[in-house]
Amino acid sequence: MTTAHDIDDQALRTDIRLLGSLLGQTLRRQGGEDLYDLEEWVRARTRQLRASSNPELQAELAKRLDSIPLERAIDLVRAFTIYFHLANVAEQRHRVGVLRAGEGHEPDWLHATFEKLAEAAIDRQSIAALVNRLELRPVFTAHPTEASRRSVLNKLGAVSTLLGELDDHRLTPRGRLRIERRIREVVDGIWQTDELRHDRPLPIDEARFAIFFLEGLYRRAVPGVIETLRLELAALGLPLPPGFRPIRFGTWVGGDRDGNPGVTARVTTQVLAVQHEQALELMLASIDEIAGELSQSTQVSGISAALTDSLEHDRQLMPAVHGRFSRLNSEEPYRFKCAYIYERLKNALAAARSGASPPGPVYESPNQMQADLALMHESLTVNHGEAVAEGALRGVIDRVSAFGFTLASMDIREHSGVTNRAVAELIDRADGKPGAFAQLSQSGRRARLEAELFSLRPLAPAHASLSPETRGVLDVMRVIVESQRRYGPESVDTWIVSMTRDVDDLLAVLMLAKEVGLIDLNSGVARLAVVPLFETIDDLRRGPEVFSSYIASKPLRRLREIQGSRVQVMLGYSDSNKDGGITTSQWELYQAQRRLLEVARAHDLELLLFHGRGGTVGRGGGPTYDAILAQPAGTVDGRIKLTEQGEVISDKYGIPDLAERQLELTMAAVIEASLLHSEPRQSPDVLDRWSAAMGSLSEVAYQKYRSLVERKGLPEYFKSATPVEELAEMNIGSRPTRRGGTTSGIADLRAIPWVFGWTQSRQIIPGWYGVGTALEQVGSGDQARVIGEMSASWPFFRTFIANVEMTLAKTDMNIAWRYVSALVDPDLHAIYEDIRAEHDLAVRKVLEVTGQRKLLDSNRTLQRTLAVRDAYIDPLSYLQVSLLERKRKGGGEQAQLGRALLLTVNGIAAGLKNTG
Repeated sequence: MTTAHDIDDQALRTDIRLLGSLLGQTLRRQGGEDLYDLEEWVRARTRQLRASSNPELQAELAKRLDSIPLERAIDLVRAFTIYFHLANVAEQRHRVGVLRAGEGHEPDWLHATFEKLAEAAIDRQSIAALVNRLELRPVFTAHPTEASRRSVLNKLGAVSTLLGELDDHRLTPRGRLRIERRIREVVDGIWQTDELRHDRPLPIDEARFAIFFLEGLYRRAVPGVIETLRLELAALGLPLPPGFRPIRFGTWVGGDRDGNPGVTARVTTQVLAVQHEQALELMLASIDEIAGELSQSTQVSGISAALTDSLEHDRQLMPAVHGRFSRLNSEEPYRFKCAYIYERLKNALAAARSGASPPGPVYESPNQMQADLALMHESLTVNHGEAVAEGALRGVIDRVSAFGFTLASMDIREHSGVTNRAVAELIDRADGKPGAFAQLSQSGRRARLEAELFSLRPLAPAHASLSPETRGVLDVMRVIVESQRRYGPESVDTWIVSMTRDVDDLLAVLMLAKEVGLIDLNSGVARLAVVPLFETIDDLRRGPEVFSSYIASKPLRRLREIQGSRVQVMLGYSDSNKDGGITTSQWELYQAQRRLLEVARAHDLELLLFHGRGGTVGRGGGPTYDAILAQPAGTVDGRIKLTEQGEVISDKYGIPDLAERQLELTMAAVIEASLLHSEPRQSPDVLDRWSAAMGSLSEVAYQKYRSLVERKGLPEYFKSATPVEELAEMNIGSRPTRRGGTTSGIADLRAIPWVFGWTQSRQIIPGWYGVGTALEQVGSGDQARVIGEMSASWPFFRTFIANVEMTLAKTDMNIAWRYVSALVDPDLHAIYEDIRAEHDLAVRKVLEVTGQRKLLDSNRTLQRTLAVRDAYIDPLSYLQVSLLERKRKGGGEQAQLGRALLLTVNGIAAGLKNTG
C-alpha cells in the first residue's frame, strides 16, 4: 500500500527533478552545451565508479579533471554546488510536512505530546507548573563554512516560496508555467551571483548572517509556536501565565572572544548596535501593523482606567504626537497608544543611527514596552475584546518577550587563561609584587579572590597603565555595562568561561566584573552570570566537583541571595569528542549531567544545562528531538539552552514553516522529557548494569581512539589527506583555526576544523572511530544480551547508535582512498588501512546491534536520499582532490585555485548536510 510518506517522498523527488532540469537549462544558457555535457559526463563516470571500482575508469576521470582549465573547473564545481543548494531547499519544504496528496501531515508535535500527557494521566497542576518554568534558549553561533551572502539566501528563499506555490491544487497549467518560469529566472540569478566573499568575513558580517534568520523567527515562527501551545493549554482550561516567556534567543556572534583576536570590545559594541537597530525596525513594523487593526472606538467600547491614565501621561510627555493624531484618532485610544509606542521606538532608532541623544522619550528597557502592551491587552480583555487581545496584539507581546531590544541576548565567551592573567596583573599591581599572585597555591589564589570580591577598594583605577590584554578584558566588561544601560539588562548577561579547570577560573571573572560595577556583593548588585564551560574529558569528569566547590563558596552563596536559585553550566561536545572520541565523549557528557544535577539538588538550586552542540554527530549534533529525550532523567526540567551552530542554522530555520516546526519540535521534546521522563525509566539494577557496560565500551573506544590520535605521522596524514591547511589560508571565517597561533600539531587545532577536515575527505572519524572495536571486545557472551537491552530500551544508547549509524552511512572509504592515494606520502598509507579496518568493523557491529542488513534500512527515505546525493557529491570530491594537487604544486593561479577549492568545500558540506 502507498503511504503518505511514500507520496511525500515522490513529491520531493518531483521537485528535485524539476529544479535539476531548470539548473541544466541554466548551465546551457550561461555556460554553453559543452559545460552541460561536461557536467553530465563527470556525473556519469562517478556513478559508474560507485557501482563498481574500475581502475581504468578512475584513471580516465582523474586525467580528464586534471586537464580541465581552471575557469571551467570552477564552473563545474558551481554546477554541483548550486544543485545541492536547490535540493536542500526542496528537502526543507518537504520536511515541513505538508503533503500534496492531502492524505495527512507530519506529527503536530505539541498536540501529540499533550496526548501523551493525557494517556499518562499527568494532572493539570503539574502541567501548569511546568509551563511556568518552560524555557527554550537557542544560541546562534558563527561557522566558517556557513557565511552565505544575504543575496543568495534571499534567492533560495524565493525558490522555496515558489515551490510552495506549486503545491496549490487549484493551479492551472498556465499558472504552473508562470511559476516555473519565475524559478528559472531565480536559478539564473543564483548562477550569476558570486556566492563567495572576497575578503575574510568580519564578526559584523557573521552577525548579519544570524540576524537574517532571527528576522524570520521574529515575523512568524515564534508567535506561531506560542499560539499552538496556547491552544493546547486552553483545551485543558489552563491560561498562559503572566509574563510568559517560553522562548529566548542568544548569540555568540560578536561575543565569542575565545581565540578570536578580531572580537574586540569595539566589535562587540558594533554587533549589539546592529542587532538593536534591526530589532527596533521590526518592532516599528509590528506596531504599525497592529495600529491598523486596533480601531476600537470609545463610542462603542470602553477602556480601562489604567490605559486612560497612561494615555494622559503620554500626552503630556509627547504633545506633538497628540497633536498629529488627535483629529483623526481622538476616539480610538488603542491607535493613540500605538502612536505613542511608535514614537518612543522611532526616537530610539534615530539615536541608534546618529549616535546622538534621543530626540524624545524612549523605552529604557523592553520591560517598559511590555508594560504598555500589557495595558492595552488588559483593557481590551475587560471590555469584551478578548479575541482581539489574543490576536495580533498577543503576537507582538510574544515577540518583544522573545527578542527584546537586541533580537538575541549576547553571551561573552573568553578563555580562562586570559581572565586569569588579567586578574593576576591587577592584584600584582595593587600589591606592588609582580608575579606573586601566580605563585600562590590554588587554595591561596581562591582565598585571595574571595577576599577581593568583598573588598571595597578597586584594583584598576580608571587611568591605570595596563597590558593590552587586560585592558581588552576590562573594556568588554564596560561594554556589558553600557549595553545593559542602553538596551536592557538581558542584552548581555552571561560570561562563559572557556576551559574552566577550577573554582578560581570563575572567581577571577567575578572579580573583573566587580571592577566595572556589574558585581557588588556588598550592595546587592549582580548583573552578570558567570558560567563554567567543561570541555575536555578530564574537565567533564572533574566538572561536578568544581561546580560543587564553586556554588559552596562564600561569593556564590551571596550571589544566590541576590540572583536567585538559577545556576547555569555549559558542556562542550566538540572538544570532548576531539579529546576522547565519540563514545567516551557521549558517555562522559551523560555522566556529568547526572552528577551536576545531584550537586544542584543538594544545594536546592535550579540547574540550566547549556549544551554546546555542533552540527555534526562528531560535535554533538543529530536530531534535536531524540537528543533531548535521550538526556538523563531530570536534567531538562522545563529548560534547555543549546547552541545552534552556524552550519545548520539555515537548514533548521531557512524557511518560516520549517523554523516554526523546529521550535515546536524542540518545545514538545522539552515538555515530554520534563513531565514523562523526570525519573529514570528503568530500575536502579538495570541502570547499573547498563552503565557498567557503557563504561566498558567507553574505556575500550577511548584507548582505540587515542591510539590513532597519538599515532606517529597522524598530523601529517591529516594535513595531507584533507583540505584543512589550505582552508586556514582562505577567507572563510573571522576566527583562526588554531588556538594560541600555533601552526602545526593536532592538540591546538580547534574542534571545528578537526571535524571539518575528516568530513571533507569522507573519513568522518569523529563520528564513529573506536565504536567497532568497543562493540567487538565488550559485546560478546552475556554482554551481547545487555547491549541488546540497551539498544531496545535505553534512549541514550539507542540515540548514540543511531547517530553513529548515520555518520557511517555518510562515510565513504573508497572516496577517502582517492584523497589518500593522490595526496598522502605512501609511508603513511598504513594509517588509512587502520582507519578503513575500524570503519568496516564499526559497520558490521552496528548492523549486529540494530539487526539490519544494510545501514539505514530502518530509514529508507534517508537511505535513498544519501544514495542520490552521492552521485553529485562524488564529482565534487574528485574535483577537490584534483584542485588540491594543483594548489600544492605551487605556481600561478593560487588565488583562483583557492576560490575553486572553497567552492568544493561548500558544495560537499551542502551535499552531506550537518557536516563540519
